[in-house]
Amino acid sequence: MISDVARLNLAVLGVGIVTVGAVFALATPFQDGEYALSPYCTQAQADLHIIGKAAYAADVETGAVLYAKNASAQLPLASITKIMTVISASEILPKESVVVVTKEALEPEGDSGLYENERWRVPDLVDFTLMASLNDGARALALSSAALYGKGDDWFVEVMNMKARTIGLSQTYFLNDTGLDISSSTAGAYGSAHDVAEMFRYAITSTPIDFQGSTEPARTFVSLNDKEHRALNTSESGVFLDNAIVSKTGFTDLAGGNLAVVFEPFIGKPVVAVVLGSTREGRDADMKILAQGAKKELRRIMLCNRLYGD
Repeated sequence: MISDVARLNLAVLGVGIVTVGAVFALATPFQDGEYALSPYCTQAQADLHIIGKAAYAADVETGAVLYAKNASAQLPLASITKIMTVISASEILPKESVVVVTKEALEPEGDSGLYENERWRVPDLVDFTLMASLNDGARALALSSAALYGKGDDWFVEVMNMKARTIGLSQTYFLNDTGLDISSSTAGAYGSAHDVAEMFRYAITSTPIDFQGSTEPARTFVSLNDKEHRALNTSESGVFLDNAIVSKTGFTDLAGGNLAVVFEPFIGKPVVAVVLGSTREGRDADMKILAQGAKKELRRIMLCNRLYGD
C-alpha cells in the first residue's frame, strides 16, 4: 500500500515533470519544425498610406525588399537626376580638380547665385549642388567633365546613360544633366523607384563621394574666389532620418515631388527608400511613413531570421 505521504510526493513530482516539459517546449518552439511559425514572422507586408505614385525600400546589403508600390513604373526623376550627374562627374574629374562656372553653366532655370568664372573645388560644388539642388552647379560639373575630352554637354549626358546601363538600371534614361523638364510633355530624365534605389546603392558603395552635404540642414560654402553662399537643404526628412547617409529631392511640373534617402535605422544596416510622384509638400510626409514602415519590416526580418536561423 502506498502511504498518503508517498502519494503526495508522486503528485508533486508529476506536476514538476509536466511543468518542466511545458517550460522546455516554450523555450524551444522554433526547433525541428515541431511548432507553427509565429504569425509575426509570416505576416504580410504592411499597407502604407503613401500618396506618391511609386515607392520602394530595401536593405542595401542583402537586397531584401522592405516595401514596394509600383516600384517598376517609369516616372520623371526631376532633380534626383543630379545623383547620376555627380556619380559620372566624380569618375571623370580628379578630386583635386577646380571647376570653373561658365556662362553656359548659368543658363538652366533656377538662379542659385553662382557667378560666371567662379572657381570651385569639386567636393564643395558637389555638396552645394546636392544640398540646395543647384541646376547651375550640376551643369558646371557636367561641362567641366566634358571639357576634359573636348566634348560638350550632350556627350556627358550619354556618359550618364552608359553608367545607368552598366549598373543595370533598365528603366532609367537621361535627356539632360539637371532633371529639369524639357517641355510640357517631356521630362529631363525617367526611371523607376527600384532603379533609383539601385543608383543610390551604387553611389554609396562604389564611388568615392562623401555625400555628407546632402544630409546637412544648412552650410555656408565659400568658393575659391572667396564668394560666400548660404545653402539650406531642400529635404526635411532626408536631414532628420536616423543616421542619414545621402538624400536627394526632386520636383518639376511633370514629376511632382520626389525624394530618395539612404539611412541607418539600425547601426550598420543601411536602408534605401524612394518616393516618386508625390507632391512638393507630401514627399517628406511620404518618406517619414515609408521610413517607419521599412524600419519595422527590417526589424521583423532581423528578428525572425535569428529565430529560424536563416
